[in-house]
Amino acid sequence: MKTTSFLLYLLCTACLLLIGSCGNRTSEDQNEADSQTSSPKNKPNILFIVVDDLGYSDLSPFGGEIRTPNIQRLASNGLIVQHCYTSPLCAPSRAMFLSGMDNHISGVGAMPPFQAASQYQQPGYEGYLNDRVMTLPETLRENGYHTYMSGKWHLGHEEGRRPFEEGFERSFSFLGGGVSHFNNIFPLGPEEVIHTVYYDDSVQLKKLPNDFYSSDYYADKMIQYITEQKDDAPFFGYLAFTAPHDPLHVPADWKDKYKGAYDQGYDHIRQVRMDNMKRLGLIAKDLPMNPGSGEYKKWNELSEKEKKLQARRMELYAAMIEIMDLNIGRVLETLQKAGKLENTLVILIGDNGANPKDPSFYKTNMKPFNNSLENMGNPDSFVSLEGAWAEVTATPYSYFKTTTGEGGVRVPFIISGPGVTLKGVDATNKILGTDIMPTLLDITGTNRPDTFKNNKLAAMTGISFNEMLINKRSTVRDKDTGFGIESLENKAYLKGDWKIRFLMPPFGEGRNWQLFNVKEDPREQRDLALQHPEKLHEMLSGWMGYTQSVGYIPFHGGRAFEVLGPKNFFKAELDSANQALLGRAALDLVRGGE
Repeated sequence: MKTTSFLLYLLCTACLLLIGSCGNRTSEDQNEADSQTSSPKNKPNILFIVVDDLGYSDLSPFGGEIRTPNIQRLASNGLIVQHCYTSPLCAPSRAMFLSGMDNHISGVGAMPPFQAASQYQQPGYEGYLNDRVMTLPETLRENGYHTYMSGKWHLGHEEGRRPFEEGFERSFSFLGGGVSHFNNIFPLGPEEVIHTVYYDDSVQLKKLPNDFYSSDYYADKMIQYITEQKDDAPFFGYLAFTAPHDPLHVPADWKDKYKGAYDQGYDHIRQVRMDNMKRLGLIAKDLPMNPGSGEYKKWNELSEKEKKLQARRMELYAAMIEIMDLNIGRVLETLQKAGKLENTLVILIGDNGANPKDPSFYKTNMKPFNNSLENMGNPDSFVSLEGAWAEVTATPYSYFKTTTGEGGVRVPFIISGPGVTLKGVDATNKILGTDIMPTLLDITGTNRPDTFKNNKLAAMTGISFNEMLINKRSTVRDKDTGFGIESLENKAYLKGDWKIRFLMPPFGEGRNWQLFNVKEDPREQRDLALQHPEKLHEMLSGWMGYTQSVGYIPFHGGRAFEVLGPKNFFKAELDSANQALLGRAALDLVRGGE
């Protein structure tokens, strides 16, 4: 894309955001009527489970070989939505879930600290949930719900932007994107230090218990909050695991639970998952195996040592997922014993695809870590799943986290409990992470006001899919209703059976849009842009409308973190010093002829 002046983009931002503030909330009239007739006592509890960097086919209900019996029970008693989409990165997806609106409106247009100089502290790119948002827990709490959180936040470390200040009555929270799963709280890299922090309610923790392991402890805290509740009011529980986000860590007695399971390599596991998915009716019986991106060595090209290291990565990753499933089971058992499970709506969703990056992505100093084969998975190791296995976890789709390939933005979604009449698999509708909040407000008869804390709220962009849960003929989005996704200039727009995709290097050229019919070609193997130019133009028109409606600001001027430096960047304000630094960067661009 030909760049123009950084200053020109800043001048245009206000116009884009004026357009982006328009829109209508879905089901608002019905929500208002319901809120007048529903008392808190007869509303369902909600347990909202988010899994971090989970591949589409990892879980057993989605064809995976990993043992997940508790998640399987949820799926068997509920509804799988086959086409559920999010952002390709953690924080923007979580902003979608908890705001009901596009992340470019709610404040996480780019995941911090990756904002461009053109985006830094512009509306929609603050790096935290901004004042145009009334969060899902805030809305439910104002309407009689207890609100609990345990796990990963990643939506702001600044004062006033932490979970206990964003609607959660009780919370145990990790503020950043990733961290050791044990009690040695090491940041993933130098840019992660500032939000590598834990809070117990409003108290910042200096140390964690000696036996701390993330998935176990997050479940412990959610169980504590549920069991300590003394009244009969409904609760909203947000259980946000950091598993299986890197580093790949498991307790000692779990290290060999999957020993040997992945010794046959990538294509063997792909085939196992393909066969399972076909048996479950998740993909067509004649769908071929995805050949992959070609970016990584094939299994038979690896040395014996490399095979052992690669198999070990997947063994640890699988064990992390089974541990998480075990802890979900503990929470469900607690609800069962308390007589609350029958009246608890449970949602489980992944935030994006599996992570292809190795620790060098974080600019990590690897000297303190022992990543030998024998030590992988221990507290003093730091290894990741990496790209070849990340592709396998996306079976049968293409790519993974950070990209807008289907493997990066299509995620597992299960909903089970009161109000979910339909069971099995919805293979027709496309839903988006923004749809969860309006759906839950719809189900609970909760009305979100137009203003909160003296701030005018932006309209939710999500669409309630409540009707889909009870009527198999319902349509969430018709063939003429599209939606866009963008993160770090990786882009997609979907409408009906069609999708356009724009990938940045190394997985794309960063210049051309591709066109796919994802119903006929879910693996995105046949680019139809040259064959159907009129459809490409139609989809690009939809994309442009999307960017104008949400206030998208193109990446320009380099990363603000590098322009400003850490100290100035983490001020999180566009004061005179930062304005001067950004202005100098803009001037350098103009002098350079950009």
